[in-house]
Amino acid sequence: MVWWMHFNPEKCREGVHFGLKTTTDIVYETVNVIFECNDSNYGGYDIDTLSNAGVNIFNVDMTHHDTEFFNRIKNAVEFAQSVPKMVKSTYYTPIGLSVTISANDPIEIDDRVDIIILKDIMTTDELRTFKKRNDKFSSSPILFWPSTLKIEDLNELIKFTDGIILDPGLGSMFGDFYEVLQKCKECRRPVFFKNPGIIDDYYKPTANDRQLLILVNDMIKYRFDGAFFIDQAGKPPTEFIQAFVRATDLLEQKYVDNASEYFKLSVQMQVPVLQPYAVALAASHAALHSGARAIIVLTTSGVSARMLAFAAPPCKVLAITRHLRTARKLHLYRKVLPLYYQERRAICWQDECLAHIAFGTSFGLDTGLFDFMSKLVVLAPTEEVVGYCNSFQILTVTHVRDAFLCGKK
Repeated sequence: MVWWMHFNPEKCREGVHFGLKTTTDIVYETVNVIFECNDSNYGGYDIDTLSNAGVNIFNVDMTHHDTEFFNRIKNAVEFAQSVPKMVKSTYYTPIGLSVTISANDPIEIDDRVDIIILKDIMTTDELRTFKKRNDKFSSSPILFWPSTLKIEDLNELIKFTDGIILDPGLGSMFGDFYEVLQKCKECRRPVFFKNPGIIDDYYKPTANDRQLLILVNDMIKYRFDGAFFIDQAGKPPTEFIQAFVRATDLLEQKYVDNASEYFKLSVQMQVPVLQPYAVALAASHAALHSGARAIIVLTTSGVSARMLAFAAPPCKVLAITRHLRTARKLHLYRKVLPLYYQERRAICWQDECLAHIAFGTSFGLDTGLFDFMSKLVVLAPTEEVVGYCNSFQILTVTHVRDAFLCGKK
């Protein structure tokens, strides 16, 4: 998900946005973007520009760079989070930070790192050994980057990691990736597609948008959760990221049938289903048949939002959390827009829930996601001690606003 404020198409290269012009606030429903930085000259304003364009997570490959380079990028990300925005907002958009490391040469990672991209793992025993020797990694999601799809333990490695990265060197989209994609959907693991050369190709004098559209078409068709791009030119590829985001939005609207997608998922479901996932499926079903414009979910660890992402939600998912690290990790999941809630905690749990819901509702109204007559599906725990969202409601935006304002009187 990406939030653009008053986008001005005249400032960008002609044609990259496929003729769409707008001056209103837009939230695009899109796949997530990991961007790997390879230039030490990247500063906070460069990171801020790319983040505003659509990059959710910035990556540093520690198999190629040292700690000094990582600290430069980390400081640039921290600076980007403090850059004053043109339009003042109470909404804090968290930026994720990931590192690529080798299981054969693990390093000490910074506390700011949210996600680990792990290379050089061939068996589940190697993965278990890696986790035992590096306890600090246990709290961070691990994305598995295989060197080949002929690994004997591939299915087990998918189960015991938090996602997978595929690249063209591993095979073709349909012929070689199909079984992996199906297994990841079954295990509810996000899949990112890494295309290392497309940015350079995009900026060549003879280039056009065809190659980008082919990539996006395949990613939407096979339901990838995110894209992984590598910077090689040294200049922030803002126009490319914006073009990618718009292309995903256009093709998502054109090709995705929400009702059909939910039906395929529910028909193939094996019973019994764990209760947190059953609630997420029911909420998606309610959103589909009620015409809800968004699903609002209250989450602490991010598990409820993750369950929703794999329950074929027909609309956007606003995941509201008090935990900044959780918000940054949620960039791994499709259709999920994490919102960091920083207001003072209410004494009563019902008042706390209502404040979270009103916060998400205000965000949707301010960014044009929905209007006062829109319907919302809201997931929340019935009590604070419950470990997951065990209930949901169908509400209108007007009802939420009235209930919150009356409660403040």
